[in-house]
Amino acid sequence: MSEKKHPATPKRRAEARKKGQVFKSQEVVSALMFLGLVALLKFWIPSMFVRMEYLFTYVYGLSSDWSEKSVASLMVNLLWQGIQILAPIFGTGFFIALFANYIQVGVLFTGESMKPQISRLSPISGAKRMFGVRAWVELTKSLLKVLLIGYFLYASVRDRLTIYPAIQQLSVEQGAVFLGQALMELAWKISLSFLGIAALDYVYQRWEHEKNLRMSHEDLKQEYKQTEGNPELKAELKKRQRSLAMSRMMQDLKTADVVVTNPTHYAVALRYDVKVQKAPFVVAKGQDQVALRIRELAKEYDLVIMENKPLARTLYSQVEIGQEIPADLYKAVAEVLAFVYRLKKKKRSIG
Repeated sequence: MSEKKHPATPKRRAEARKKGQVFKSQEVVSALMFLGLVALLKFWIPSMFVRMEYLFTYVYGLSSDWSEKSVASLMVNLLWQGIQILAPIFGTGFFIALFANYIQVGVLFTGESMKPQISRLSPISGAKRMFGVRAWVELTKSLLKVLLIGYFLYASVRDRLTIYPAIQQLSVEQGAVFLGQALMELAWKISLSFLGIAALDYVYQRWEHEKNLRMSHEDLKQEYKQTEGNPELKAELKKRQRSLAMSRMMQDLKTADVVVTNPTHYAVALRYDVKVQKAPFVVAKGQDQVALRIRELAKEYDLVIMENKPLARTLYSQVEIGQEIPADLYKAVAEVLAFVYRLKKKKRSIG
């Protein structure tokens, strides 16, 4: 099997994207969500406490006379207050996740990844997933996260070890503020460290994606056949086109007035018909074997064959089939045609 060492072509990338095969780091999504939620909570926690205080006061102040209507009203009120408290958190998480996916993948809707694949049930494929490079990378990331969380937690406790005994002398509100600040600082450090892990994972996911998209020489050849057509088929079509063009040219040779030769390397058939074109034009031309065939057919069609090496070479190189001769060749061609007409007139008078 050919080694896949060539970068993916735009066509291969487009096909992979349609199938949902795009590189994306889930760590980037998680890290941005964590960082965004920590930033939100820093400013939202005071409002949360105010709303929760109102909620507890409201519930505590309810009368003990319960009815179906009062219970329904209580549930609606509790639900509404819960939505007001949690909506910013869930909304922020949703929009950050949407944004994090968009900057990596863009807009992509595909159901290919949801289709069942028999290969996923293969024990060999399952073993490769369990013990492959990706599995080890995921394990390394998980262990690194645990180590970072453990280190920052240890550092936070170590730095405040002499302060914690004094917390018992503080009021509940003061103690809560102190612990809240410590937790918030811990969360900031963890979220920033997770962002660093996400950056490394982003680089790895991009590298792995490019590696999976690499193409072998056979893949490139197959894609070329699909996009540009089979080279053998194209060559055969060109061969047939040349054959048809040659056949038409030899048929048109019957209408020529004269064939100018080199005498062996070039042959150019000329025709002059005022009703068709204003100047003499080339009916057929050829080199080597084609020139030989033109001379043979010229003899068969009883055409005048005239040797003129400079004129034959010039006509072959400068004038295409069906094209009028250039003005600078009028004199030379006119002399040839005049000779042809005199010869034909002589033949008619003899006949």
